Amino acid sequence: MPYCSFRRKPERRLPGLTALASLLMLLTAGVALSGCASDDDGDNWSVSAPVSAGQAIRLDSVPSHEPASVYRLTYRSTDARNPQQLVRVSAQVLVPRGRAPAGGWPVLAWAHGESGLHLTCAPSVMGIGTVQAHFYDGWLRQGFAIVATDYPGMGEPGAPLLLNAHSEGMSVLDSVRAARERLPDLSENVVLNGHAQGGQAALAAAAMASTYAPHLRILGTIAAAPPYLDQQTVQELLHPANPRSFSPAVPELLTLGQSLVEADPSTDINEAFTPRGQRLLHEAGSMCASDFFPIAKRSGLTPATLLEPEADRVLAPVFDWAKYPGFSLPSPVLIESGAQDLHTSTSQQKRLVARLCTAGTAVTHRIHDASHNGTLAAMITEAHSFAGQLLQGTKPRSDCN
Repeated sequence: MPYCSFRRKPERRLPGLTALASLLMLLTAGVALSGCASDDDGDNWSVSAPVSAGQAIRLDSVPSHEPASVYRLTYRSTDARNPQQLVRVSAQVLVPRGRAPAGGWPVLAWAHGESGLHLTCAPSVMGIGTVQAHFYDGWLRQGFAIVATDYPGMGEPGAPLLLNAHSEGMSVLDSVRAARERLPDLSENVVLNGHAQGGQAALAAAAMASTYAPHLRILGTIAAAPPYLDQQTVQELLHPANPRSFSPAVPELLTLGQSLVEADPSTDINEAFTPRGQRLLHEAGSMCASDFFPIAKRSGLTPATLLEPEADRVLAPVFDWAKYPGFSLPSPVLIESGAQDLHTSTSQQKRLVARLCTAGTAVTHRIHDASHNGTLAAMITEAHSFAGQLLQGTKPRSDCN
């Protein structure tokens, strides 16, 4: 059942209040709060606010060397597995120092790339490292406040749904709604931005925004190396051209399999992976991606020695939840690809661009001579320019024709 926080106020006795009257008052309160949980999140924002997606739970100031006020935000989002349920999600929020411009700071809704399934792999838990600080500083200098979700199941307890487009998209939008609830200097103007898994999240959020979060004004979307798990990509993952050579598909499939098990414990994952592969499943759920990838590579596993014949059927649910909620996006899109990307191939991203263009979305597509992670650094100047055009109301040039 969805929950809301209930905080105990100091008790005040009324003259002549009988034990029976006290009981009746408690029973009445119990009826009013029947849709709320009794957990105390320690934040005195409200006593019994009705629960809803996009509702802030807690906002804590975090010490940082960033040229900004930095916060850790917890908020509520919709559970992609059950739309009637809410999940608790965490995020980082960075607000530039100084006076906000008229209308408030425009918001960069940042969605991070795959970092792992374990709760401690969440960016808000790991903190802002040197590379991330350099990335954030550039956007802060452009005058953006940054709201960066961790995704459900990361940073807060829950099942991490890796590459679940709806889950990611809703958490991105809800993080902005929750941040604006607590920080009135944030504008309704939002630029969505993400890398890899986050690129998928940003595109999903753009597709869902008009119906899921209509009060946000999505100016446009920037997606670096976004995955596109269409039928061809799935076949390339499960049946690669060189099945006896290691590829990034090995740790990716293991992590997707572990995510499926955590989302649905009844899954018989043994039918998807060989005994050798099964021995690495636990590490996929307990390690961050930067640690798990080299372990998977050193294991000697290849697609041929990892997958059982039933892998297609068993893993079908994760390939299904990775589908984008829509391709006809009302605002412009910038997609940045790396020619040396071994994780999300350029051909895969070209198919995504073609699908978006066919649906009527205005897409600018750039390909850099860069690796998967290098794409993020290679695109930064163009991303800043694209976002600047959006803020000015200028329509970026589309490559769809």
